[in-house]
Amino acid sequence: MLFGMFFSLLLRYAFCNSEDGIFLHTRSDRNLFNLARLRAKTKVRKVLIREMLFADDAALAAHTEGALQRLITCFADACTEFGLAISLKKTNILAQDVSTTPAITIGDHTLEVVENFTYLGSTICSNLSLDIELNIRIGKAATAMARLAKRVWDNILLTLKTKLKVYQACVLSTLLYGSEAWTLYSRQEQRLNAFHMRCLR
Repeated sequence: MLFGMFFSLLLRYAFCNSEDGIFLHTRSDRNLFNLARLRAKTKVRKVLIREMLFADDAALAAHTEGALQRLITCFADACTEFGLAISLKKTNILAQDVSTTPAITIGDHTLEVVENFTYLGSTICSNLSLDIELNIRIGKAATAMARLAKRVWDNILLTLKTKLKVYQACVLSTLLYGSEAWTLYSRQEQRLNAFHMRCLR
């Protein structure tokens, strides 16, 4: 917890004079999901998001290459002042929906640009597609299903109700991990439903 507070202090110091990041429009009333209401001038807040914290890691977000470079430079300068070193091997750039690959540097080192990035069990892709994430989720769920074959599915001592509870807890939860953030096409929903029905059969 102490490191988390220190890290938050570092980020606040690094970006105290920065206006770079991603602006979100949000409401704090019951019309949160009414998109037309977000265009209103009243009761709408503009929130600047530039970093997302995950345990002791941070993801920096910006709309343009120049803005991201400025954020990275501010962060690197703050780390130097605080006596910290950035792991250049673990620091990656993921650009989504861009025509040219960004070249972001820390000092003389150009950061690696990756097509996919997995963090906390979810995979984010540069092409904005969920197909790779769904392939991974289905693969992990199929592995969980296969590992339970002898002990659960083929066990005649367990009732159908118990088997369904195990399926929901072990297989379905693995399949749908992180699905709260998904926006699926109908073909992707059909893939998930096909796997689900195959497992139930």
